[in-house]
Amino acid sequence: MTDVTAAPSPSASARDHLRRGTVLHLDGDLEGARQAYEAAVGLDPENATAYNNLGFVRAQQGAYDDAVASYQRALQLDAARSVTHANLGNVRAAQGDFPGALQSLERAVDLEPSNVLAWDAMAKLLLRTGRLADAEAAWRAALRINPAAASLCAALGTVLAAQRRIPEALDTLRRAVRLDPDSATAWAHLGIVLFAHRDLGSALEALRRALTLAPEHLTVRHELATVLLACGRREEATKELERILVLDPDHAVAQTDLAVLALAARRPEAALERLERVAAANPRTTFYRALALDGVGRRAEARELMATLSGDDEGKYARQARDWLGGAHANA
Repeated sequence: MTDVTAAPSPSASARDHLRRGTVLHLDGDLEGARQAYEAAVGLDPENATAYNNLGFVRAQQGAYDDAVASYQRALQLDAARSVTHANLGNVRAAQGDFPGALQSLERAVDLEPSNVLAWDAMAKLLLRTGRLADAEAAWRAALRINPAAASLCAALGTVLAAQRRIPEALDTLRRAVRLDPDSATAWAHLGIVLFAHRDLGSALEALRRALTLAPEHLTVRHELATVLLACGRREEATKELERILVLDPDHAVAQTDLAVLALAARRPEAALERLERVAAANPRTTFYRALALDGVGRRAEARELMATLSGDDEGKYARQARDWLGGAHANA
């Protein structure tokens, strides 16, 4: 996050560059902002705000090492800046340094317990590392500060669902959509949890609402297709999957789903054609490609794929491949 509170500076010119950089930054001109912030720190090397803002723009540009160096310099000048500790934590998370990221984010909230963005970032990191209860606690802390934030409610609902506390998750997600009826994310999360709760009708309604708000959200559209399939509405599900491929022709999951539907309809040629468009093989696509090959009479190739897949791991498709090889197809 950019710090818009300029620190006192002995140089009016440095302050001018800092202000100009902030304006450019807010306008989305990252390169112009970088140049302005660098001019500011060149004229005033003791300006912690300029170093913080320079670090933020460099992080947005993907120059994480430069961002870390700028944040560390800002903290050398002012170690009590919660915003800079939070920014440093976010960059360390982007670099994959999760322990270092958590340490920085914890320091940010210690210094400023009302730093909602730091609590939110910490919760996301904790969720990412599988610490669900700790993520829940962090999002609850953020909501105590800003109880009207629909995005925080939606996030809390998601982590409650991940802990299989479905009724609590649904209550929290319904609160999120009441707080912000235009939040596609909140409606999407609600739809996904309703589906897990096997309330298919309500799940469809919530996911359609999410798509009305964000028509090109591919993950939501795929969830909608999944629910439609669970309802037995294959034609509608097929249309949603085909719509995904219009928006993203390389969407491997949608392509594979359509191949599975083709196999179910006893159209192995169509299934194989779709699966051959999937660039990266994975156990699921490999398994169904083998079934499609078998369906078009290319049984030796099918057996070879199943044999390879069966030795990969103990996953679902490896087990299914072993079952297939040990069944009626073994001597086909």
